[in-house]
Amino acid sequence: MDDQLFRHYKNIMNYFGEICGSNYEFVLHVLDSDGGSHIGHIIHGELSGRSLNSPLTNYAKKLIEDKVYLKKDFVVNYVGEGPKGKKFRSSTMFIKDHNGQLQGLLCINFDADAYRKVAKDLLHLANLSWDIEYIDKQTEQEQSVEKLTENIHNIIYTQVDKDILESGAQLSTEQKKLVISKLKEHGVFDIKGTVMDVAKVMGMSESSVYRYLRIVSLNENNNN
Repeated sequence: MDDQLFRHYKNIMNYFGEICGSNYEFVLHVLDSDGGSHIGHIIHGELSGRSLNSPLTNYAKKLIEDKVYLKKDFVVNYVGEGPKGKKFRSSTMFIKDHNGQLQGLLCINFDADAYRKVAKDLLHLANLSWDIEYIDKQTEQEQSVEKLTENIHNIIYTQVDKDILESGAQLSTEQKKLVISKLKEHGVFDIKGTVMDVAKVMGMSESSVYRYLRIVSLNENNNN
């Protein structure tokens, strides 16, 4: 994505971020020439806990791999899931250049919890408890198609207890492979500079991270 296109979409995000308010998260994923990606700009990232260091979601990667952008300009109103099971109404727009080549993704995640609460409060005033139960049931049954990953640290902490890592305890080979595999699954290594961050958090050398990454990739290829 060239600088002019990046500035254009960054301004659009800032504009709609002010208009829509804090219940809307805007995320600009920039596709890199080497096949990786990074978050170039984010508005209200506190909703999902993501930052500029967060990876592309598996669902977004699948949209790219399946070349959905060749048939559609956007995908809207699917369910995304953030930390602690929090659900969002999510949409993704494909950013393409004048030749139709994909340059990035503009993702919007809407937190509807406040509106659901208002709806339930109104139903409660009208003594329509059955309708309130229906809203709760429908919300619980919504199936998410996307996991909004926060950051590298939190992905690692879901696999290895934070206290163990911070104590400097030596992880087993299988623990290391599991963590590296999970990070690869989340697309963490598609982001430049993350090997150094992973090595630091896990108490490993960068060369060791690369070695385990090769092992995980080899195992995946053998299983396919």
